[in-house]
Amino acid sequence: MLSEARSMKLKADWALLALLLLSSHVTAAEPSTTVSIEGPIWRLTELRGLDPVALRDAKRPVTAGFNAGRVSGFSGCNQFVGPYTVERDRVVIGPLAGSMMACEQPAMTVERAVHNALAGTFRYVLEQDKLTLISGDDPVLTFQTEPAPSLEGVTWKVTGFNNGRQAVVSPMSDTMLAITFTQGSVEGFAGCNTFRASYTVEADRISLGPAAVTRINCNEDNVMQQERQFLSALESATTWSIARQMLDMHRADGERVLTAAGH
Repeated sequence: MLSEARSMKLKADWALLALLLLSSHVTAAEPSTTVSIEGPIWRLTELRGLDPVALRDAKRPVTAGFNAGRVSGFSGCNQFVGPYTVERDRVVIGPLAGSMMACEQPAMTVERAVHNALAGTFRYVLEQDKLTLISGDDPVLTFQTEPAPSLEGVTWKVTGFNNGRQAVVSPMSDTMLAITFTQGSVEGFAGCNTFRASYTVEADRISLGPAAVTRINCNEDNVMQQERQFLSALESATTWSIARQMLDMHRADGERVLTAAGH
């Protein structure tokens, strides 16, 4: 009986040791994680065939964001948008469309290169904050993550707005247009009156409600006309982006509706 008890204890000890070793192995193993290109705003740092100086010295970085089958961003001069699909480590992008404003060089050269490169089927590689799109065996585009921008906590001084005639114009020299976003409410000064409206944001998409405006009459037709054009432009915005403390807003067809500097 004693020998049998010892044998049973020995078996129990071995079972316990095996369980401890298995537990230790499971604890030490790295958890498997699924990475995705979706979510971050990606800033372009390298593009095959393009002089890196053109990207480095650009007034505003080229960016791209992937969200729910829609890629959008800034391509050097204009905003762009297009479809994409992801399957495992492959992404199919394009075709891309966007606004058609002309810019000085080298912005137009950068934009053409981006539109030519950022369409097709790629294998993508994610390494910490770096995204590389590869065609064949060669890297085509390399991105770094941008800090997540925020509309809130800043007073935006408007530098340009769409006048409703497919032109973005500067505010009149003796007027100021300003916007502040706070917890679902946007308010500001429209040149003569103050205004307030609701808004919702999802990634780079924005929807603004109709503005409630005070009823001061400035007795200057051009000031009142500017106010109406500015508020109409603001309400038509559907996308937004921020780079280097500059807010850029566009409507659904890609037309720019507003630019503003953060203060």
